[in-house]
Order: sequence, then structure tokens, then C-alpha cells
Amino acid sequence: MDDYSKYKKYAQAVINGEIIACDYVIKACERYLDYFNRNDIYFDAKAADKVVNFISKLKHFTGSHNGKPFVLADWQEFIVYSIYGFHYKETKTRMVKNAYIEVARKNGKTALVAALCLYHLIADGENNAQVILSATSAKQAKICFDMCSNFLKPLDPKNKYFKRFRDSIKFDATTSSLHIVAADASRLDGYNASMFVCDELHEFKDGSVFNVLQSSQGMRDEPLGICITTAGFNLSSFCYEMRSTMIELLYGKKEDDSQFAVIFTLDKEDDYDNEEVWCKSSPNLGITVKKDYLKQQAQQAKNNPTLLTSYLTKLQNVWLSSSEEWIGANYIMQSQSKFDYSDFKDNYCYLGVDLGATSDLTAVSVMIPSNEKYFFRNYYFVPNEQLQVNTNRDLYRQWQQQGHLFVTPGNVTDYDYILNKVLEINSQLQIYQIGYDQWNATQWAISATEAGLNLIPYSMSIGSLNRPTKELARLILSGKVVMYDNPIDRFCFQNVVIKRDFNDNERPTKEAYNNKIDGVMSMIMALGIYITTNHFDNSITSFSFGV
Repeated sequence: MDDYSKYKKYAQAVINGEIIACDYVIKACERYLDYFNRNDIYFDAKAADKVVNFISKLKHFTGSHNGKPFVLADWQEFIVYSIYGFHYKETKTRMVKNAYIEVARKNGKTALVAALCLYHLIADGENNAQVILSATSAKQAKICFDMCSNFLKPLDPKNKYFKRFRDSIKFDATTSSLHIVAADASRLDGYNASMFVCDELHEFKDGSVFNVLQSSQGMRDEPLGICITTAGFNLSSFCYEMRSTMIELLYGKKEDDSQFAVIFTLDKEDDYDNEEVWCKSSPNLGITVKKDYLKQQAQQAKNNPTLLTSYLTKLQNVWLSSSEEWIGANYIMQSQSKFDYSDFKDNYCYLGVDLGATSDLTAVSVMIPSNEKYFFRNYYFVPNEQLQVNTNRDLYRQWQQQGHLFVTPGNVTDYDYILNKVLEINSQLQIYQIGYDQWNATQWAISATEAGLNLIPYSMSIGSLNRPTKELARLILSGKVVMYDNPIDRFCFQNVVIKRDFNDNERPTKEAYNNKIDGVMSMIMALGIYITTNHFDNSITSFSFGV
């Protein structure tokens, strides 16, 4: 064992399977252990222990735990070590500046964060520290604030060192303070936060509060922002967008050492009725989360299906819209990588084109069947005006800056631009057929046909979409799809809600206008025309192209 064995114990136990954990936690542990091999950073055991020791001086004040010291569970120690342990060799400052912690209810996340707030108020070494607790309501922010106040009572029973007010705590020894604020960005100017918390981030209407609080930290040497939340229902929210980014970091799709993320949830294949997997979403199972309580709630959900979504979201930390998720984000993430068209010069490809509305997102999907897998690459287009007026404008701007979204001039979709992109693809690959939705596409289809492309109208009826919808899901879940890495694909897949008829036919749909699924629809059309125009036997072992 090395000198850091104590600090690696939880992560190694997770990776070795000694602790049952979901894939996101496994990825977080792998990322954590990789940091020990870096040359530009080091693990400061004293700094990490200082936080743990500080928290151990606090005493619980509720139920059977009343009066007992706050002893961190192994998963909580892992969070503390991850945030406070790693420092840059050059500056000696902490590497992590922001933390995203997502876990089911009743697991003590608010108590942990309250303890960390007090650490930053008292012991982080910051003079004139300013700790900010934010939530969507004063009532929600008060929950964490009251925990801070209650933790302080045994430390300072005569109020000698701390002045506790209705919405603030003062620590005069270092001229430091802790405040609660409502989630109104327009009222947050003037703060100089050394540490801030966004409590139940899934309830925040947008990212304005987080952005204002983060921007207020510009003069701090050791700033920290912590977002804590359970799962929610809005898959287009700022919280879910942040969660998606954090998952990309965990899977190595993006790099940002300043961000720490841990997400405790069920894996897609897990049965919510299986007690063996409940510890994945409730790491404090048997401590603050009682198994009998989860059993009772699970039974109620089985007896009354209308309770199931709430049970899964709040007690198993599974993000859902009002319907069940179609394909888990982990499967989409695992299928994404990069590839080069030059590797497929001798292959035929199939395109699906979903032109959508004239003023919003349009998608073109390229599908290349090979002897082992299906390769998809999606292209997305939006008129320039939508970067100013669309409800998804922040996402659109981000994707444009990253090079994933083509922005065309004007206020309506430039179909000529899209046709030129298809012709560019045709110069690199052999396009066999293009499936397209006839709605709103008459002139584009005429122009594409005149340019020598082979177009086939594709019906949007549930009967036509049923087979390729089911087949796309099967191929992704069986690892036979490679999607060119693009965050817009992930956004589209997370928005899909499956509609079924009495014959169990399926088609993708969405629950809100801004929940775009265009990339999924164009992929299904590309796969659909391949299925209907070739001898498709579900085995991906041989193809007859009819040429």
C-alpha cells in the first residue's frame, strides 16, 4: 500500500466491485484515481484531513443521531477528498472550483454541504469569507441555513463567536459571513462569494443565478461552488444541461479539471424493485435511508403506477420526463466517438433529412453500414435569428461555438445551405438513397433531385417508423452503433418519449416544443430506408445493395 491508500480505498472498492455503484460513480472513481498519476498536481492529505476533522467536530441534532459527532460515510469522504485534496504544484491552490453532487433524497447531502459551508466560513483560511446559500425559494435555502445554525449551537452555546440572524451568520474573528439568497440573479450584484451553494439545482429555472455567483468569485484565490440536487423532470433545464456536461467529463468526452462530479443513480438495466441495487442511488442506505422505507415506497409505486415516476425520480434519483427514458444516456455516451469518411470510400451510405420547421432546428443524418457496425454522423442547422429568440438559444450558441451547429443567415432555414452540405457529403461518400419527410420539403426535394440525388419520401406514420425505431434502440443497446461525437445527439436522445399504439407499434415523440428530437428522427429515416430497400436480417453480417 502507498501513502495514499486511505484516500484511495473507496474508489478502489467501487472499481473492484466491493462496493456496488452505478456506472457514473465508477467513472468518477476512475477519474479520481487517475489524478494521482499526474505530474502537475499533488494530493494534499493534510488539506483533505483538515476538512474531515473539522466536520467531525460538529454534532448531529436530529432523531437517533442527536448529539453524535458528524462522522462522514465513505462516499462522503470520497467527495471531500476529491474537492479538497488535489492542488496544483505551481500555485498550491485547489484544482477543483466547482462540484456537482446528485443523489437520491434522505442521503444527507444537505447536511454535508451545510458542514462544508461552515468550514468555509470558519476554517478555510479566507479572510472576509462570504458564503452564499441559494435556492429557488427562501424556504428551501433555509433548510441548509438552519442546519448550519444548529451545527453551531454546541460549538458556541453563548453566541460568543458567532452572531446568528434570520438569514445570515456573522463570524467577526475573520470578518466573514454566511447568507441565504433567493434565486433572483438581478438582486445578486455586489456579492464577492468565496463559496456558494445552489441547493436542489433541478428547480432553478435557468443558469443566471449560478453564473452570477460564479462570476462574483473572480478575486478569490480559492473559490468553490457546489451544486447539489436530486433528479428532476425537466430534461431541458439548466440542471440537466450541467448534468450532461458532467457526464461528458466523466466519460472523457470533455476535459476540465476544475469540475468535480458524482452522480448516484440506478443504471438503465437495473430493476427498481431489486433491493440489491438501491445502494447505487442511496449510498447512505442503512444509515439515513432506511431500507424498510424504500420497500414501502416501492410497493406503493407498484400498486399505484401513477406514483412510479415520482418514486424513481426522488428516491432512486432517475431523471424522467412524465414518461420513461427511451435509451439511457450512458448507452448514447458509450456509442459516441470520432471516425473519418476516408475509411468508408467503398461503402454506400444512406441519409435521413428532417427539415422541420422553417425557423428552427434541422437535422441531416449520414448512416454507413459496415460489416460489424452502423456508423452515424449527424449535421444540425438553425437560422441565425434563433440564437436570439429561441428558448434553446443558450444551447444553440454554445453548440455553434463548439462547431457542432451550422448557423445559416436570416430568420428562416436556408435549404440551399443544407443541400450544399449534402452535396459535399456526396463528394466524400457514395450516397445510395436519401429518406426525407415530405412535410415542408417540396422545393428542397425538387432541388436535390435536380442535383442528381436519389430521394425517397419517408412517411412519418407510426407504422412506417415502428421498425426502424425499435431497431435503432436494439442496435444502440447491443453496441452496434457508432455515432460521431456530438452533444446535440445526446440532447435529442434525452428528449425522446416513445408513443405506442394498441398494436405495440412505436414512434419517437416529444413532450414540449423546445425538446428537440430532430437528430433521432433523421437517424431513424436513414435506417428506415436502408431496411426497406435492402435485405435486412438483423444480423449485420451481410448486405445486398441491389446494384
